[in-house]
Amino acid sequence: MIVETEIRDGIHVNTMQDGKLNCMGTPMRRGLLEAIDRAAADSACRAVVLIGHGKAFSAGADINELNSVAPIVQPSLHQLVFPAIEALPVPVVAALRGSALGGGLELALACSYRVAVPDAMLGLPEINLGLFPGAGGTQRLPRAIGVEAAMNLMLAGRVFPAAKAPEGLIDRIIEGDLLDGALTFAAEVADARPVPVLMKKTVAAPGGAGFFQFARGVAKADPRKLPGALPIIDMVEAATKLPPAKAIALEFETFTALLRSDASRPFRYAFLAERATSSIPGVDPQSARPVKSAAVIGAGTMGAGIAITLSEAGIPVRILDLNPEALQRGIDHCRKTWDSRVAKGRLTEVKRDALVANVQGVESYSEIGECDLVIEAVVEQMPVKKAVFAELDRVMKAGAVLATNTSALNLDEIAATTGRAGDVIGLHFFSPANIMKLLEIVRGKETASDVLATALALAKKLKKIPVVSGVCDGFIGNRMVDRYISQAMYLVEEGASPQQVDQALERWGMAMGPFRMNDVVGNDIPWDGRKRRQETDPNFVFPAIADEVCERGWFGQKTGLGWYKYIPGQRKPLPNPELMEVIEATSARLGVERRKITDEEIVQRCIFALINQAAAILDEGIAQRGSDIDVAYLYGYGFPRFRGGPLFFADQFGLYAIIRQIRKFAAQGHGEPDFWKPHPLLLSLCESGEALSEYEVNP
Repeated sequence: MIVETEIRDGIHVNTMQDGKLNCMGTPMRRGLLEAIDRAAADSACRAVVLIGHGKAFSAGADINELNSVAPIVQPSLHQLVFPAIEALPVPVVAALRGSALGGGLELALACSYRVAVPDAMLGLPEINLGLFPGAGGTQRLPRAIGVEAAMNLMLAGRVFPAAKAPEGLIDRIIEGDLLDGALTFAAEVADARPVPVLMKKTVAAPGGAGFFQFARGVAKADPRKLPGALPIIDMVEAATKLPPAKAIALEFETFTALLRSDASRPFRYAFLAERATSSIPGVDPQSARPVKSAAVIGAGTMGAGIAITLSEAGIPVRILDLNPEALQRGIDHCRKTWDSRVAKGRLTEVKRDALVANVQGVESYSEIGECDLVIEAVVEQMPVKKAVFAELDRVMKAGAVLATNTSALNLDEIAATTGRAGDVIGLHFFSPANIMKLLEIVRGKETASDVLATALALAKKLKKIPVVSGVCDGFIGNRMVDRYISQAMYLVEEGASPQQVDQALERWGMAMGPFRMNDVVGNDIPWDGRKRRQETDPNFVFPAIADEVCERGWFGQKTGLGWYKYIPGQRKPLPNPELMEVIEATSARLGVERRKITDEEIVQRCIFALINQAAAILDEGIAQRGSDIDVAYLYGYGFPRFRGGPLFFADQFGLYAIIRQIRKFAAQGHGEPDFWKPHPLLLSLCESGEALSEYEVNP
């Protein structure tokens, strides 16, 4: 039975147990209604306790069921389950532990009372799925904690521990055993009448119509274009104006329409794509090696950021740098990061001190030999990395995982430096490493499956989103972005300005245009990469304007000049007064007649370049599935979530239309006409009608 009932001294204890996270799918809804009916039929029932078995009260809706094209199967929460709870003549106490999210928290709000352990995680995060609470959440939460607090909580999609819940949401925090505490509380309130029902409370807006109008203005200006934002505001306003039954009906009608809309689909796709990245055929999660200690080689910005991430995950870390001054700067960087959080009230001094104590600076390889994991984060030059790995092979204990943070170099060549290639893996963190969520895990041809399992487990512990890549120059993300940026630069050679390119792509939804991004990273870094590739690949070509800028020492923010100009101490990009003269001279030297370029062409050439390259990556088996590539771009490259990812966008735009446009770009002549050949995988999927984002490589 998915909801089991045990009677203790007249109190019905209903335990939800689906073996997972007690999601509100059809079997759970039916089980709940049957349990409620049992309580209603028992004249000796004094109260009801509703609790979840295992790690969750309820993690909310079954996303796969929501994505089904079929109508929502009865019994629905809003029409039958919740009204049945509220109609019981005895109180219902929701006992919360683990997670009570989305529909799970809505279930708790339909109960008479809510008790929780301090670390139970609560929230209505549906806005992050392109939706809004559709089972009474927009109606009951304002009645529990007030209009403004409820609306802000739902618009933020924020998840929080019960100990920090807004006043009115939790009736008692249970410090000991949750069920014992819930039974005690239920016995205390069993005879209280009337039984509390949130939907019987009235609720008023804190500022009338002006309050909601202001909130709508803020929501409309949000660049994330969250489709659930305006409906949340509308439904909370309805809670203050309409009779409860009408407001609940309107909420569900609006929710259903949004659920079926094109605007909400990319958000749920991204959510499911993220969950799929850790599923790698042939890799047993249980085989992961323990990582109880770690070392980082290199105390630069990246190395320090990785150390911060490890320390915050509770893993003691040693930073090794042979330069004492660089080592001290790295340690200081860690300390300053945590000091800043203390100053902002985001971290206690006690916790800061514990994090600092978790990081130790060392100056010799002999001091890291017993660590379970070592991550190399030195300069991006193959000879340097080979020398480091030769030394790691000499000093690290048997079974240690040897990882490189390289963003482009050949992992197999690095691994061949050692006598234990099976222990070598790529862990490509994105800068700043302690903030960016993406972790690109690079699997070499000899990387052992348990080492890959270890990397995936580590990503989870570090609260990173893992995407597994095979070995190629640039792996998944940087191999694709190379084509994206090259098209941006060809567009500049042909007549656009860097500002126009950046603005067109940012208006389309990219977090940062390619020229601003290069200035932030440092134009010298991809320049070094181009030099390396030119030495190894005689067919490698890149827009000439990129080298023209670098040869002038215009490396971006760190030099004050790049594609933009920067005032010392500020990061706001200003026009570089010398740049257009250089661009126009380059175009003339190349024999390119400059022309007017539309924003539409800018967006299509840059984004379609990503898509065509992604098809090659999939066809070569570098990525396991199309959705993995989308996750990499959502979390590592500022791709707009409301578009789902480059491959999901391609499917929505239409592969046929993209192929047609690619062929037109090839006819323009400048740049790399050979690149503008639709990849055979695009042609094949277009012919078969299959989705690029759903393509999966056979293991």
